[in-house]
Amino acid sequence: MEMFKRLYRYKDLFFIFIFREFTIRYRHSVLGVIWAIIQPVSMMVLFTFVFTYLVNFNVSGEYPKMIFFYSALLPWTFFSSSLTYSIPSLRNHYSLITKIYFPREIIPLSGIATAFVDYLIAGSIFVVLILLYKIPLTTNIIWLIPLFILLVLFTISVSLLLSSLNVYYRDVNLATRFLIQLWFFGSPILYSIDKVSIKLKLLLFLNPLTFIIENMRRCMIEGRGVVLWQLLIVSVLILALFYFSYKFFIKTERDFADVI
Repeated sequence: MEMFKRLYRYKDLFFIFIFREFTIRYRHSVLGVIWAIIQPVSMMVLFTFVFTYLVNFNVSGEYPKMIFFYSALLPWTFFSSSLTYSIPSLRNHYSLITKIYFPREIIPLSGIATAFVDYLIAGSIFVVLILLYKIPLTTNIIWLIPLFILLVLFTISVSLLLSSLNVYYRDVNLATRFLIQLWFFGSPILYSIDKVSIKLKLLLFLNPLTFIIENMRRCMIEGRGVVLWQLLIVSVLILALFYFSYKFFIKTERDFADVI
């Protein structure tokens, strides 16, 4: 609640930051917001080509590969885009941080909000794929709401933690691309958890994105629900991480202006 209270007092500034970041991202771009669609669509086409013509392995089971990959690429693109912006964001806005006061979390959070807008735009392609392949939707699709809330909370937690650390250690930003690559292969995007051994499942579930992405795909294209005890455990872990990350951010932001 502390974060919402701080943001509410500066809500106008927060919305200005969101609008500014969104316009800057696509300013002087010929394709504009279409770039929000190009990244996940191009990855979907690439993976479909590889696992259809180069690698003889059925990763999607009875479902079309395109929709199998895209349903996982949507949340992944939101997460990776948010991290790519938020981690160096405090250093990139050093001139503002050293001159005026405002809640510093506004800067990384505005990038996450911009990534959310991109997520909505790219989601329109998923609707087209659902209609094209005539995938039946069930009431279990409502599980997308708590799953996406967990995705947002986890993204905010990681972003606040790493962006504040990046103020003190530039290695964090330098390691971002490497970290995102590792996270990509450690998340069920190219594969389904159902196809891995139990030992590997336990290892992969140490990554909260494994539960989130896998279940978002199941709810959207398989019509399956969420295992409640798994949801409870992941929720507790993510909320604990969120609490720790925000407390750490608040504690370290006092020295941002001096260190940066």
